[in-house]
Amino acid sequence: MMRALLFRIVLAAALASLAAGFIATHQASAAELRQRVEIDGTIVTLGDLFEGAGALADRAVFRAPELGVTGALPTAVAVKAAVAAGLSVDRLPTFASVTVVRRAVTVDAAAIKALVVDAAATRMGVAVDNIDITLDGTPSPVAASATAATPAILSDFVLQPESGRFNATIAIDRGGDQQTLAIAGRALETMTVPVLNRPINRRDVIHASDVTTVRIDKRRVPGSAVIDTNDLVDMAAKHPLRAGEVIATADIEPPRVILRGDLVTLQYSRPGLTLSARGRALGDGAKGDLVSVLNEQSKRTIQGVVTGAGTVEVTASSGPSVLKTAMN
Repeated sequence: MMRALLFRIVLAAALASLAAGFIATHQASAAELRQRVEIDGTIVTLGDLFEGAGALADRAVFRAPELGVTGALPTAVAVKAAVAAGLSVDRLPTFASVTVVRRAVTVDAAAIKALVVDAAATRMGVAVDNIDITLDGTPSPVAASATAATPAILSDFVLQPESGRFNATIAIDRGGDQQTLAIAGRALETMTVPVLNRPINRRDVIHASDVTTVRIDKRRVPGSAVIDTNDLVDMAAKHPLRAGEVIATADIEPPRVILRGDLVTLQYSRPGLTLSARGRALGDGAKGDLVSVLNEQSKRTIQGVVTGAGTVEVTASSGPSVLKTAMN
């Protein structure tokens, strides 16, 4: 019991001493404890903790948390350190602890990929937008110094051009020391190509809504591939086409506006003369194709150029006499 009583007396004396310190120093320019502080360095100073620390602002009092870590400093501990250093504290704070944040920059998989993309693009001599990076596994994020000019650099990079495999070392500025990270993966040159977003049947016309673009390994794109969306839209499929596959120029053709057996209108025009007759197509034709047409009345065969759906313009070699005969 005597020991407990003695402890209470000592505690009361300590609190009275601390209170006296507040009263004695309050008359000077008093400082006020901040509830949250953010720092960049390895040391927490009185100026970090207290508003109005004045000449004592640079006095080091605590070690900072690790990079990217948020710590809690008990209010009583912060005040005791300030009073011991001779700082005039305005009043006891109402909050229990000070949140101390050690600022950092996160070096994650995305940041690492960006470094590798730049290096691979330079090595391959292509635009960075055309490089696709795949890492072997997902590296854990690493906190780097927020004040570093370059938080992370690629200190070593070895690329195998044939396979695209690479090995690299990332040097991370930890604010006073450096951490290295070994990574590996594959870097590929890609290109954008149009593909279908749904299957297309033979002779169906491809519309803009049927097409999307994807980036794929350039080595998988044959020289005969359609690489411009404008060269694909409004064309017809020569055979069934599957979604997502690279399309060759041989896979498409202009849509056929006349089919074999269709009734068509034959037209012949020149200044001062326009003739027309009905006939039956002897073959399929897209706009601009040369087709043969049988006039069913005269049984004469006439050749002409398809100008639109159901319309054939008679060539000069067929001559107007053929049409005149056909119309009789």
